[in-house]
This record gives sequence, C-alpha cells and structure tokens, in this order.
Amino acid sequence: MTSGPATIGASTGVLTGGWVADSLERRWPQGRALTIATAFLVSVPVILWALFAPTKGQFLFAFFVAAFFMSWYHGPVTAIIHDLIPARAHATAFGVYMFVVHLLGDAPSSALVGAIADRWDLRAGLLVALAMQLIGAIGFLGVANLIRHRGMIHPALERFRALPSVPASGH
Repeated sequence: MTSGPATIGASTGVLTGGWVADSLERRWPQGRALTIATAFLVSVPVILWALFAPTKGQFLFAFFVAAFFMSWYHGPVTAIIHDLIPARAHATAFGVYMFVVHLLGDAPSSALVGAIADRWDLRAGLLVALAMQLIGAIGFLGVANLIRHRGMIHPALERFRALPSVPASGH
C-alpha cells in the first residue's frame, strides 16, 4: 500500500515547504520561488530512485521522500500570487491559478501519462511527467530571477493597487 508514505510525506512536506519558504523570504525577496525550484530539483533524483527501486522498501522510502519535496510548492505558490497581485484581486488570481492548474495540468497530464503507458509502459509515462517537473523547476528559477531583478511589484498591475474609496458611513 503506497498511500500511507505519500500521505505522510506530502502532509509534512506542505508544512515544511511553507516554513522554509517563509524563512527564505525573510532573507531574499525571491526566497519562496527558490524554495519551489529547489524542492522540485531535489525530488527529481528521488523519484528516479523510486521508479527504479529494486525493493519494495526502497520504493516506499523514496516515494515518501519524493512526496515530501513535491508538496513543498503548495503554500509558496499561493504566497507568491498574493505577493504579486494587488489585494483586491487575490481571490480572482487564485481562482484563475486553480482553474489553469486543473484544466491544463491535471487532466492533460494524466491523459498523456496514460497514453504513453499504453504505448510503451507506465515507467515511460512517469519519466515524461518527471521531465515536466524539471521544466517547472527551471521555470521557478526564472521566476526567482525576475523577482530578484524586478522586485515583487509588477508595473502592469500597479494601476490596480489603488482601492476604490469606501464611504465612511459604510452605506
């Protein structure tokens, strides 16, 4: 049964990733993006280990470690969205993020892995997914670089920062 190690690894990973990201953010503006990129990069060889593990015990341990690092992105991604987007658009931005992730991420990636598994084998499909994770890590290194050079305020969004005035009486 593999759900136990994955659940425990991912649960502790979400909390650890958030703590590490916030700690790094206090030192560098790009700390949260670096946390995501680093966790994705660390998980790649661990996932490879799991895919090619010679024993069930090694597989379960590698699966736990992989789930731990692969879940680090959840909190920091939300924080980055909130950092970059004006407060009055937080809910919309997060809604768009969730929509895009599920529409363009979950469904097509599952279908792609399945199609590759049908054509060759499941390991080949999972290796393609692993390559996409590596591309995601490189993308977050790019985000970290942009934040380092341009800061957390995107000039095109600046006009949305001013909130409309609200009457003092609350009516």
